[in-house]
Amino acid sequence: MTKRMSPPTVIADAIGKAVTARRPRTRYATGFGARPLIGLRRLLSDRTFDTLVSRSMGLPR
Repeated sequence: MTKRMSPPTVIADAIGKAVTARRPRTRYATGFGARPLIGLRRLLSDRTFDTLVSRSMGLPR
């Protein structure tokens, strides 16, 4: 597993919390880089953010 990938248990724990929560949150920042990514989302325009995410995943523009 690469350093940037979170173990599946981290994601499973977040899903478990969301399913059992009395008042679930809209978003759960879980996994490597989730919080900074949410911060960037607030700062950047939709087009810029989409381009950044697409390039980081190796997707065509």
